[in-house]
Amino acid sequence: MRKNLLLGKMKLYVLVCLLALSGLAGTLPAYALGPHIPELPPVITLLEETPLYAEPDASLSPVAALSPQDVETVEAGASWYARTDDRVWIKIKTTWAGNLWVNLHYQSVGVVKPVDTYLILLWGAYLYTQPLVSAQTEAVLSPQTVHANAVFESPFAYLSTPYRIETSWLGDMWVVANPHVLTNVEIVNQDMELPTETLYMEDYDSANRMQRPSDAKLIPPQQVFAMEKTEQGVYHVRSQDGSVFWVHPDYAQPSGAEQIKETVELKQSVTLYMFPKAPSLRFGMLSPQNVTAFEKWTDPEGKVWYHINTWVGSMWIQPDQ
Repeated sequence: MRKNLLLGKMKLYVLVCLLALSGLAGTLPAYALGPHIPELPPVITLLEETPLYAEPDASLSPVAALSPQDVETVEAGASWYARTDDRVWIKIKTTWAGNLWVNLHYQSVGVVKPVDTYLILLWGAYLYTQPLVSAQTEAVLSPQTVHANAVFESPFAYLSTPYRIETSWLGDMWVVANPHVLTNVEIVNQDMELPTETLYMEDYDSANRMQRPSDAKLIPPQQVFAMEKTEQGVYHVRSQDGSVFWVHPDYAQPSGAEQIKETVELKQSVTLYMFPKAPSLRFGMLSPQNVTAFEKWTDPEGKVWYHINTWVGSMWIQPDQ
């Protein structure tokens, strides 16, 4: 009897704890609940003239102020990352008054670092005067490729990292909290040969969203003008008729495939691939059986691939995989 009573109390205690935690999860920001608490950046950039305090107390009068510049940090207030309001206290070093405190909006805790890179704005992007959500202007930049000369690295950055870009009409401005940006883009600006049938992609990631082979649109061999290249090797190209789209050299039929009519015995189940060099584009399995191949291709590693017709269309298989 006593054991059952004790067990009942334990269950009640666990239930109360779970309810309390669920309520807490609804009030705390997600990053406060996560297991990883980032370290205070060793250097931060003061984005505007910033008051300095002897103690982390906003009721005190500032002892001085610093103009925008990079400063070394010493420490931060307790639980600085799991903030309870929009501002955090950080102690910094000064060369003339020792260590003093600054009270910053959490979004402005970070450091501006120079970069020399290009971005592709996939959608229209609002422009900002500072790398802060609160600094949004009414100006909108249409989708295009832009040059970035700085990045704002912050432990509080969300959606994407703010970049400072160059504009011809407003000077340097910031792109902030915009997930529709491709970073570290390489400018190509040269002709590019597509030697075989190639997957046409309306967007840079269209291949990742394909649900079935019938979604694929293949274009014939042709010469295109490559404008940019992403970190993932996807090219932004323009065809001779002026249409603009995306291609990846691996999302194409292999060059040098041999025309055959050969029966291939499958001794084990094999994966169906749209292209031999694109392992992510696979659409089902084929059980052991005899199949008729109409093309054969040997990859650089010496593995032989066969092109066959299946219920989902023409696919490539590797019997000895």
